[in-house]
Amino acid sequence: MKSALPRDRFSSAVRGLLIVLIASMPWWIDYYQTGHLFGSRRALIGNLIGTWITLSMVLLLFYLFVQKNRSYQSENSELQRLSITDHLTQIHNSRFFHVQLEKEVERANRQKALFSLLFLDVDYFKKYNDDQGHAAGDEVLREIGRIIRRVIREGVDCGARYGGDEFSVILIDSNLQAAYEIGERIRLALNQSRNGAVSLSMGIACFRKGDSADGLFKRADDAMYRAKKKGRNRIEVEAWTPSTLSHFDQTA
Repeated sequence: MKSALPRDRFSSAVRGLLIVLIASMPWWIDYYQTGHLFGSRRALIGNLIGTWITLSMVLLLFYLFVQKNRSYQSENSELQRLSITDHLTQIHNSRFFHVQLEKEVERANRQKALFSLLFLDVDYFKKYNDDQGHAAGDEVLREIGRIIRRVIREGVDCGARYGGDEFSVILIDSNLQAAYEIGERIRLALNQSRNGAVSLSMGIACFRKGDSADGLFKRADDAMYRAKKKGRNRIEVEAWTPSTLSHFDQTA
């Protein structure tokens, strides 16, 4: 950031100098032709008018250039946002999730940091789609996306639609218990909004030193399938610790 500041100041100075030189062009032309900056009052007024017109044109062209550049940057940013966003749920897509998980694993291994991975799946989603229709199923997915965005920390955690009716959440600086509490908030929010018609099964894994992204994801995925086998609408962690988690009610 500091190294960019002198460059920005230099660029601004150069632009300002160019504007002054271009705006003073009528004076230099008059001097070249007559040997004087202005030989009469009429010449002075003509030079002032020429300077005003030239300066106005330069500033207008500069303004249009800046607006075009901002428009281009805005379009670029929007295209970049769309490329990493799931169009239905408006949270991150699977491609972004995998890239982010690799980055977090690398960062955690390097800095001895902590984070947890939450993997969730909608219970009996195919049956719900068949009974209620695909529009109703899509609305459930959109609602899960809204709940995830509301529960996690924007700009810190990462919520993503992994694919179909599966979602994943990267929770920064969160151990198993903290991740469990966040998962419960997501699970209960969907249960309450749908009056129990739709539920979620979740698995949680916490980063361990030396972990790979694939290894961490597999543990969260395995935990989610254990939640399915144990009756669904519940959360399973990779290493169950009753002393710290037994006070949570999984049947609510």
